[in-house]
Amino acid sequence: MTEKPTVLIAEDEETIVESLAFLMEKEGFTVSIATNGQSAIDMISQDIPDMILLDVMMPGRDGF
Repeated sequence: MTEKPTVLIAEDEETIVESLAFLMEKEGFTVSIATNGQSAIDMISQDIPDMILLDVMMPGRDGF
């Protein structure tokens, strides 16, 4: 059995996170969520996802 592809959603707006997570899970992705830029960097340093959906305007550290 193959592993599901992974996606990190880096977004601080809860409604957007919920919508994106629902859609990505529906398409077969395993979803991780970071609500600020620094936590996204920390998560990526632990395990690189197959895809990142990145908001560029987040608290703590921007997406650029």
